[in-house]
Amino acid sequence: MKLTILGSGTAVPSLQRNSAGLLLQTGQSQCLIDCGYGTLHQLLRLGLSYHDIDRIFFTHVHPDHICDLIPFLFASKYPDSPRTRDLALVGAPGFGEFFRTLQNAFRHWLKPDTYRLEIVELDQETMECDDFRITPFPVRHMDLSRGYRFENPSGPTLAVSGDTDYCESLIDLGRGADLMVLECSFPDDKKVAKHLTPGEAGRIAERAKCKTLCLTHFFPPCEMETILEQCQNEYSGEIILAKDLLTMEI
Repeated sequence: MKLTILGSGTAVPSLQRNSAGLLLQTGQSQCLIDCGYGTLHQLLRLGLSYHDIDRIFFTHVHPDHICDLIPFLFASKYPDSPRTRDLALVGAPGFGEFFRTLQNAFRHWLKPDTYRLEIVELDQETMECDDFRITPFPVRHMDLSRGYRFENPSGPTLAVSGDTDYCESLIDLGRGADLMVLECSFPDDKKVAKHLTPGEAGRIAERAKCKTLCLTHFFPPCEMETILEQCQNEYSGEIILAKDLLTMEI
């Protein structure tokens, strides 16, 4: 597996950090985890486009995690280069209703003509996908929020939290994972409800016994040296601070 950070930022505009988005490449498929603004341009920088993605997994439907889905689907209808590969959009129960509302708002502009679009709702059941399987875990942010655990039966495991507050399900999500990606929105002294701090992320990673922890989703108050130290106080493993276009082999 290879994971690339497409966006390590939030809803706050930044010249250094795009909104939330990850690219997971497994050998047999290429998937997005969230699709915040800036995702399409970051794919282009990697030599990819709307043609190359097999699935998009949404941790939840806040704008900074989903808003590039609209230009993604709109671009897929470009007459000179229409998308032909089937596409699956995966989210929690209720995602289908949300997407239908979005699609109705833009009328025919988001409806596929040259490819098949599948909406998949997962609660906590495991789904087999090509050379990996995925299991969602409910997390503490909004009703549609899910973290995802990606497992290769004979290889590595990746855990991604999405936006969340501290909750016990995160321990199961990341248990023994080779790489755990946790949001880290605000430093310890500026705790905000429904988001994690570096110390909380470190405690989760330590309890889950994951091998490597990557912190992402940084609001402007997060100063890198400060949050690294706060996390190291709680977690003894390797810590990576996300930046846009950082690639990690798992």
